[in-house]
Amino acid sequence: MNDADAKVIRIQQHYGIQFPQGYLDFIQLHGGMSFDRMQGTEVQDWDIRFHLLDDQFIANNAELVDEVNPDPQWIIPIVWSVSSGNNYLLDYRQNKETPSVLFMEHELAMVREDAESEADTSEEAQRFMEENVQPIATHFEAFVTLLQARPSLG
Repeated sequence: MNDADAKVIRIQQHYGIQFPQGYLDFIQLHGGMSFDRMQGTEVQDWDIRFHLLDDQFIANNAELVDEVNPDPQWIIPIVWSVSSGNNYLLDYRQNKETPSVLFMEHELAMVREDAESEADTSEEAQRFMEENVQPIATHFEAFVTLLQARPSLG
């Protein structure tokens, strides 16, 4: 087992999940690239990059996304847009083998502390947090079909 495989295993063990093989294969081939999310011929989000599966993956998610994530244990950020700050996340809550992909618009995401202070109950706070994410693809391979590689500048 190489070091990269060991890091992936540590990340998966931390969350108690198994990354889809299609995701692992994709980032192994294209992980350093930048993409645009397309709808037809229109760019919906640009300069999208995959998080590195490295020693900082868990800490970065905890620091940068968990406070706006409705379920940090089962919704795992994997991609972010450099241009907008938007996040794309694997959602393991409904299907542990084939997680769906969620979209989180950075500018509109409510912080957990604010949701809890504005809500009358913990259930209402959780509903506020759920509004931070929207389904964008039923599985990772469907998400990939929305991406178009950005031309390299070098």
